[in-house]
Amino acid sequence: MARMDPKKAATLATTGVTLAVKYGPQLKLAWDKGGKQAAQAAARRAGLVRAKRQAHAHAAGLVDASVLQLAPGGDTVYVVLSGGTPVAAYPPVETPLAELVAHADLTRAVPPEQPRSLRRRTS
Repeated sequence: MARMDPKKAATLATTGVTLAVKYGPQLKLAWDKGGKQAAQAAARRAGLVRAKRQAHAHAAGLVDASVLQLAPGGDTVYVVLSGGTPVAAYPPVETPLAELVAHADLTRAVPPEQPRSLRRRTS
């Protein structure tokens, strides 16, 4: 591994410190304002994708199964139905399943997705 010239290293360190002092507070404000929100939104989206996959995997093992997407209180919940009867909710909710689907339109329920390995390619 090549060694850096001490003079170059000192110049690089000085430039780095100068930039950190000059722009550091602005970067922290930008991170506090947008970065944390973006990270939380990405984590929330990943949780929804995971819940959807779990619901469809659960429904794939049931007879006459379907998955219904609901949003009680603004949070997305995937309810697994077997013959119109609610079996499970992903992510789990405290509300009883019967109460959760009491006023839902069950015709919007979709059959479980096939795993990607079993899908036919269209192209």
